[in-house]
Amino acid sequence: MKKNPIKSMIKSIIRAIWKILFKPLVKTLPDRPLKQRLMKAGGKIERREWWPKPPKNTLSHNLNAFLLEELRVLGTIEPALQPSKDFLNQLSQHSYNPLTGLENNSYGETYGLLLRHLKNLDFDVVFLAPWLKRGGADLGLLHHINAQHEKGMKILLITTENAESPWINRLPESAVHLDIAFFTKKLNTYKASELLGRVLLQIPAQSIHNINSSLGWDVFKRYGHQLKAMNKKIFASVFCEDEFEPGIYFGYASYLPETFRSLTNVFCDTRWYPEEQNRLSGLGSLMKTVYFPFLGKLNTYSASDKKSAPILWASRIAKQKRPELLYQIAKAMPEQEFHIYGESERACRKELEQLKVLPNVKYFGKYDSFAQVATQQQYAAFLYTSQYDGLPNVLIEAISNGLPVISYDVGGIGELIHQNALLSDDAAFEKNLFKIKNILHNKTLLKSSWQHSREILETRHSWNGFIKVLESVDGYFPTQTRESYQTCYKDFRILSKPSKT
Repeated sequence: MKKNPIKSMIKSIIRAIWKILFKPLVKTLPDRPLKQRLMKAGGKIERREWWPKPPKNTLSHNLNAFLLEELRVLGTIEPALQPSKDFLNQLSQHSYNPLTGLENNSYGETYGLLLRHLKNLDFDVVFLAPWLKRGGADLGLLHHINAQHEKGMKILLITTENAESPWINRLPESAVHLDIAFFTKKLNTYKASELLGRVLLQIPAQSIHNINSSLGWDVFKRYGHQLKAMNKKIFASVFCEDEFEPGIYFGYASYLPETFRSLTNVFCDTRWYPEEQNRLSGLGSLMKTVYFPFLGKLNTYSASDKKSAPILWASRIAKQKRPELLYQIAKAMPEQEFHIYGESERACRKELEQLKVLPNVKYFGKYDSFAQVATQQQYAAFLYTSQYDGLPNVLIEAISNGLPVISYDVGGIGELIHQNALLSDDAAFEKNLFKIKNILHNKTLLKSSWQHSREILETRHSWNGFIKVLESVDGYFPTQTRESYQTCYKDFRILSKPSKT
């Protein structure tokens, strides 16, 4: 692009005026915030950063309506072709910036530090996760790790995101934690993926399980065939898709078309999701339903018969959970009190403020223990308003603490909650509101729906049942001795083991 000579001349004049006249004056000012702001602005002028840049053209302005509609239609067959903002932005990029590999020479240094940190690579099983914090997927990760621990396996958990992991102290003694994000701060994503792939290829682990790590999925894409060739069993867990634009869903399952040939199994926690994957990708047969176990105490029915008893809502206050729908329900039921627990995401601050204004709503903020919340007082029921989900753990916690659940029928929720207590997005808001009121007034229905769910927890969500399902999965629990396994790839070059001379 040619430079505009007039603009260049104006920039040079303003830059000269700042350096010769104003900068010396600003330097004489007292060292206060005003001086700092002026110096910061002057620095931008000197570096020619102050001139406003022209807005980037988005491809959606250049594409005609016909092409956009064609993309939407194709998106019903291949979700990756949906004309989302991200997709259009990628198409609108007219330049390609290939990786030069010249960012620094820290790859070898990082690799050496990582190996010294681990001390040895003597592990039977490797888990990949972004972090380990409070959440349903993280709880599932702990269940899988404890299952391997119970079988006597040496376990390595690799977390891949630069974030705190407050649940690390819940790991069993046999598990070692590697925060690979700490070691790869100086590396770009491509190099970090290469480093993680190198580590996984060298560790003589027979089983690798990825739960929600984007970096782990990238390694499966790049090195899945090599890992499989070394007779390693590769597993992943996928629970549901996230909606990042209205009607456009994206999740870790988008990696499946490029990785399914290397995967042994993909775990999910519902019967609904394999059917959903058959619709989206045709890969439902690769999936294995493994219901998470419930390890706590199954309490007796504790819902209050009093009309004044409040409704409990507890979850992340996020777009997925539809706080705006909760607001509509609470506003339409002024006679009913609502107690709301959960940490709010920034994108939902407006919805939270609207909820807090309602006189029949009490907001208590984030919580650490659902059991503590449920036992502080008696509630009429637990309400769940998520727009999409798998089988959320909070519903299991509600049922186990004696609370009947009223929920929208999305994902695999209908596999736990009785249909009499389910609401439908296909129905009008007024119809769902009428059903909520009827359910609350019908105490017999509330108790019978809770009993239905409790029996499911008692039979289907036991620890022994969880272990038996995993035992039926080929290679999930390594069965070969270390010596017999290593003979499977004795002809491969093991990079961590120096060659004999």
